[in-house]
Amino acid sequence: MVYLRSNLKSHFYVLVILVLVGSGCNVSKIVPEGQYLLDKNIIKTDRSELNEDVQAILKQKPNKKILGLFRFHLGVYRFATIGKETKFKNWVKTAIGEEPIILDSNLSNKSREQIEILFQNNGFFDVKVADSTLYRGKKRAKQLYTIESGTPYTLRNIRYTIQDSILMGIIAEDRHNSLLKPGKTYSNTLLQNERDRVTAQLRNHGFYNFNSQYIYYNVDSSINASMVDIWMVVSSPAISKQDTSAIKAGSLVHHKSKFNDIYVEVDYDPIVLQTGIQKDTTSAMGLKFISTGPLSNYFKAKHLSEHIFIRPDSLFSQSDLDLSYKRLSDLGVFRFINIRTEALPTVTIHDSILPLRCFILLAPQAKQELKLEAEGTNSGGNFGVVGNLTYRNRNIFKGAETLTIKIKGGLEIQQNFGDTTYESTRQLAIFNAYEIGPEISISFPRALWPFTIRRPKKVNNPSTAISTAFNTQNRPEYFRQLFNLSYYFTTKTTRNNRFFIYPAEINYLRVNLDPAFEAQLKDLNDPSIILGYSNQFIVNGRVSYLFNNQELSLRKPSLYFRTNLEFAGNSIYLTKRLSGEDIDKNNPSTLFNVKFAQYVRPDIDCRVYHPVGLFNATIVYRTAIGLGIPYGNSLSLPFEKSFYAGGPNDIRAWRTRQIGPGANKKEDYFERFGDFKITSNVEYRFDIFRKFKGAAFVDAGNIWQWRSLSDNDDGVFKLTSFADQIAIGAGLGLRFDFTFFVLRLDGAVQVKDPSKDAGERWTWRANEIRDITFNFGIGYPF
Repeated sequence: MVYLRSNLKSHFYVLVILVLVGSGCNVSKIVPEGQYLLDKNIIKTDRSELNEDVQAILKQKPNKKILGLFRFHLGVYRFATIGKETKFKNWVKTAIGEEPIILDSNLSNKSREQIEILFQNNGFFDVKVADSTLYRGKKRAKQLYTIESGTPYTLRNIRYTIQDSILMGIIAEDRHNSLLKPGKTYSNTLLQNERDRVTAQLRNHGFYNFNSQYIYYNVDSSINASMVDIWMVVSSPAISKQDTSAIKAGSLVHHKSKFNDIYVEVDYDPIVLQTGIQKDTTSAMGLKFISTGPLSNYFKAKHLSEHIFIRPDSLFSQSDLDLSYKRLSDLGVFRFINIRTEALPTVTIHDSILPLRCFILLAPQAKQELKLEAEGTNSGGNFGVVGNLTYRNRNIFKGAETLTIKIKGGLEIQQNFGDTTYESTRQLAIFNAYEIGPEISISFPRALWPFTIRRPKKVNNPSTAISTAFNTQNRPEYFRQLFNLSYYFTTKTTRNNRFFIYPAEINYLRVNLDPAFEAQLKDLNDPSIILGYSNQFIVNGRVSYLFNNQELSLRKPSLYFRTNLEFAGNSIYLTKRLSGEDIDKNNPSTLFNVKFAQYVRPDIDCRVYHPVGLFNATIVYRTAIGLGIPYGNSLSLPFEKSFYAGGPNDIRAWRTRQIGPGANKKEDYFERFGDFKITSNVEYRFDIFRKFKGAAFVDAGNIWQWRSLSDNDDGVFKLTSFADQIAIGAGLGLRFDFTFFVLRLDGAVQVKDPSKDAGERWTWRANEIRDITFNFGIGYPF
């Protein structure tokens, strides 16, 4: 992240002018005489649930608005028409601007016809639609569509016409899952969804050649009382005239198919045609593996076959093929996956089960990868450089395991707070602060002891990871070293639910303070801050639950919910007490001469994504709450486990760790942290043009101490005062969406500052660019 502050007032005023141009455009200059700008479509109906569908099918829609207020694109178009025409202005008009939408009566008539069809397709066969124009000013107009829907037709009887007794048995057995129920409102979409559902069901029962074209409906709407009878007809496969003997033999039925041979090519290259190269075939786990050279040079058949859910002699199932594709893709070791199924020639048409052959073509990614990443930083005026050197070995043990070794380093110029004669401080060129450390992790796409799962992995999809890291931070005020070792296991229970289990995490923190900095800490007389800069030994376990039903390809409401529960120090505490050691907060125990932490720490993060409007806009709501309660051997949470507020993914009007706790008024450079946190965000995301997107947001929240360790209780959470201590920021953002990653720039201003005196906390400091906190980041904030 980078924080930027500047006095570039002119840029700020240009932005304001552009917004005003977009919202207050003089349309008389761009709308021809005798014509009208379509200002709004008004839908007047007694079926408001169909309003969004109606808006979507209208043949004419008004010019787009940003935030539902500003016609930015129309304003840019108008701006580009002023003065002499240039190539740049033409580019602006076509790339960013939007031509005025002129009201067209012919398109209005077509829209009225489309509305009638839409309502009839939803069971309103007696619908009546009228359109009229409301003129607003000299060159603006609104189009009004008045819809009288009438009484909706409902389903009365659902019957089936199926000659094939096997298909009839499968469909009848599953009728309780049918989408067609008596009393439901008739809808073409409902019929199509049931058609697709039955087709998928039959294909998963072995009917490889079956498709939705074999299913059609007969509908009788002549019944009184606004009801219809539905007949689902499943037709038989077509037989040519030469196969009249098959008709006599009763072969007008759909045949099941099963796999005879399954070939898995593990070194397939879709670009280079490797004709003439001799390849080996190895049979294992019921599959035939094809490779250039021994299979053992590529994969262990046992582990790779765990992610393929079809076998010889098994009936065709489209869902098993789709799941195999997804699980092979999830391994992260293949750059290309193709699964192709073909029917084998049959001896006679009377065969009851037709043979299939399946080819699974896998093109591996480069096994080893070395990547260097570097960037410049500007954190609160402190300039620096950060770099990562990453080595990745995919499939290191021939079972799709991934080994990652990363060396992270950074150099920064930081302000010196006090005496800089501290002997641990080393200046590298112009930099007086550095951070460096290796990180090693290895992931296994399966469960390892003690979480071994023997049942099929169709749902569970377990994986295990082990990681360790060592980090050294050298700053003018302290020298800190952190060691981490963790082991976790994850598994799914359903499609959208996943559990993460961390049986053991070990964190060892060692801190050496500059004498002058240590003296300043003591002068503060705040035990919570002093404890935050002390040595710590943390042994903890954690359980996490994640629910996520997001589907990026679909515009529908979705929910992301994650909760964690973490305990630390209990096993060590119990062992110490059983050995007879007397432990309390004022007489803490140690492990390897370092005080061990003991706490419980639950937290939740909930996000709701709600698409709005017709221009790919989305509103995202987020609430995050966390609480850490130290007990037993600890007076406060370790610094690494404490909560903080501010920064590019939090409350963006403040810099990281510069809010709170509570109504804290201290103006110092110390990082702020607490035991309790509440954060809430609302962000409106919208398209501007192509890969250029925008956002408007409001962030709110703060941190607090759960209990006071000093005489000052401004930072302690209290039910009577916490609401008035909520910090609020608001701002605008730009996003550059490159599909694989998103570059983000947010600018926010402080709206409510809890560090000010009560009654003076509501503020609006946006007179100059320097009053705006800019955050640069990669990816969306949430």
